[in-house]
Amino acid sequence: MNPLALSLNDALNRSNPIVLDMLSDLGKSMYYPKGILTQSAEAKSSDYNATIGMATTKDGKMYAGALYDMFNHMSTDEVFSYAPPQGLEQLRLLWKQKMLKENPDLAEDQISTPVVTNALTHGLSLVGDMFVNENDTLLLPNHNWGNYKLVFGVRHQANIETYPIFTNEGHYTTEGLVNKLEQIDQEKVILILNYPNNPTGYTPTQSEVQSIVNAIDKLAQRGVNVIAVVDDAYYGLFYEEVYEQSIFTALTQLQNERVLPVRLDGATKEFFAWGFRVGFMTFGLSDDETKSILEAKLKGLIRSNISSGATPSQAAVQYVLENNETFDAQIQNNIETLRERYNVTKDIVYRDEYQSLWQPYDFNSGYFMALQVFGVDAETLRQYLLEKYSIGIISLNEQDIRIAFSCIEKDEIEHVFSKIALAIEELQA
Repeated sequence: MNPLALSLNDALNRSNPIVLDMLSDLGKSMYYPKGILTQSAEAKSSDYNATIGMATTKDGKMYAGALYDMFNHMSTDEVFSYAPPQGLEQLRLLWKQKMLKENPDLAEDQISTPVVTNALTHGLSLVGDMFVNENDTLLLPNHNWGNYKLVFGVRHQANIETYPIFTNEGHYTTEGLVNKLEQIDQEKVILILNYPNNPTGYTPTQSEVQSIVNAIDKLAQRGVNVIAVVDDAYYGLFYEEVYEQSIFTALTQLQNERVLPVRLDGATKEFFAWGFRVGFMTFGLSDDETKSILEAKLKGLIRSNISSGATPSQAAVQYVLENNETFDAQIQNNIETLRERYNVTKDIVYRDEYQSLWQPYDFNSGYFMALQVFGVDAETLRQYLLEKYSIGIISLNEQDIRIAFSCIEKDEIEHVFSKIALAIEELQA
């Protein structure tokens, strides 16, 4: 059991042992991790808060005016009515058409109609509810979003195994995943594919995607059932030449009955609408009866958990999908702002003067980039930056930090990285 959970249980045992006895095994195992959310809370009052998974400007959060404007056009039904567990029907169809437009290799008969989730974390939890038994094997890259472990490791008691996605020199590689899949001897494996990757901001190229898909196909051909969960939270935020369709699309091309692609995406990052909590779950299936059965099970899981998602936010997303004369341009403008920040960041972090201080991990997309820092402990560096220079970053482990360039103005990025460098030098000394 996690030490944080043990600490909470010990405290509860001292304050109210009877309530401790009332807790389920899951209740006793649950804790609030001292991860990104805790570190972000500590950095909230800093001058440069490069911790949060949002995009900001000097005026506040980035947004699309067309989406903000929607709230002046809502009917009472769009505000106060219940949505069905699977979400607003028109919204589901519109999102499906969006997926097909953005993924030209994706065929409509190869996918289910997306089911609305309460953003992507809810979708991940539904994946766990539907597919993960205790001690099932779940594969994650070494560099991963910490909440996966809470969802699958704590809530569903999966056996989490990791593999490297970077070489010792910080370059992206598929070799770790390919080798890991070759070693699998279980009957079933759940695989999380998250690109652009959080925390490193890397999206594979077309050849790298093909390497991943081929390895999954070979595993399935050995008789292993593969649930391939594609976490597309940052889909569309590409700044270099990468595979710009979802890896979900490439997986559907296999048409291997032992591979079940599951896509999780949504308005959270794509539409700069984090608090709306509108996500989608789509299965890569061609059999209509199987689609219907899985949708029925999903509806039951949603009904028994949150009942249904919020109607106003679903109605707002539906509105901009139906009336997008200005919306697409507004979203693209935000992406271009992030691209400019990415370009400045990339120019800075590879400078010769910083080679003795850190090594960047390859990055080409998303909100973040990560550094392996030399000669200092990452958590010590994080606290030092916060206290001395009012700069908030995320410490990922003993040697890696994550910086969200999405929430630093372009002309302030130089200052932030120069202070990170200075802090490392001071701590090294």
